[in-house]
Amino acid sequence: MKKTLLIIISLLLNINLAAQSAQDYLNNVIEKTKAYNDINIIFNHRIINKEAGINESMSGYGSMKGNSYKINVNGQELISNGELLWTYLIEEGEVMISEVTEDNNSSPIAIISSFSQNIKANFINSNDNNIKVIEVEEIEGETFEKIIISIDNNDYKIKKIHIYGTDNNEFVYEIIDFTTNQDLPDSMFIFNESLHPNVEVIDMR
Repeated sequence: MKKTLLIIISLLLNINLAAQSAQDYLNNVIEKTKAYNDINIIFNHRIINKEAGINESMSGYGSMKGNSYKINVNGQELISNGELLWTYLIEEGEVMISEVTEDNNSSPIAIISSFSQNIKANFINSNDNNIKVIEVEEIEGETFEKIIISIDNNDYKIKKIHIYGTDNNEFVYEIIDFTTNQDLPDSMFIFNESLHPNVEVIDMR
């Protein structure tokens, strides 16, 4: 009797797991990501256009805390405290200041929230049992053709994002390091002009 009960419980658990849709799984990952106090990531970024013979790689890093973020890639640093956005062009030695609006809001939280409301998701085959691979398509609009997201099934952290654009461009972000809850200071998300005395400030507010 006991053995039969264990078999029934096991079957029920497997049924519940199988019934979890790719959309539900992805929503769980999104909610878990939004729940962290802060996030630091190091990533490799590739731009691919097979028709044009483009295959470029670069590295970058990013930090996020609530609606604040700091992203550094390809000689450009985007810094925002949720109200102001500093676009720092490192080689040019200039920084542009603008107010955060719906049009220029690059906050990962804002993007994630918007993203999750206009997609349909499906599981696709993975060669690694520890990795869940989800194909994402838009319900409305033509922002992208599709996105392939690889997720670590043990801790629900995103490992890789492959974006297929509508213009034959592909963007691949491979997460090298993902750390959370580091108690990042608010000052990290403000461009400190006193530390960059030779940088030209262009105020676009």
